[in-house]
Amino acid sequence: MGKKQGRKAGNSKNKSASPPAKERSSSPATDQSWTENDFDEMREEGFSPSNFLELKEELRTQCKETKNLEKKVEELMARVINAEKVINEMKEMKTMTREIRDKCTSFSNRLDQLEERVSAIEDQMNEMKREEKPKEK
Repeated sequence: MGKKQGRKAGNSKNKSASPPAKERSSSPATDQSWTENDFDEMREEGFSPSNFLELKEELRTQCKETKNLEKKVEELMARVINAEKVINEMKEMKTMTREIRDKCTSFSNRLDQLEERVSAIEDQMNEMKREEKPKEK
């Protein structure tokens, strides 16, 4: 593990921003003591004024990457919302298509019934014509 990686691994330790319960006090001497202890720990883990700028730049880079990722997430969310809208529109179209199909089926059935009636009337007319022919003779 390289020098930077070792520092990064050490930096990932979970630390609280406030001193441990024993060290908490309202006296300035204790606060100063904790601050000095805190700086001692930071030096032990590799923090120094010389690598502060490097860490600051790394933080800026991560911030930019985070913003880019947030933009991508927003874009993906917009695409998901659009996809959901399209899906809803397609569901509406499917419902409308079923309604139209049902109406067409109903219309077709009514046409079939009408054709049967017309055919029955034609048959009656033809029969009436046949009956009138013998009477004329």
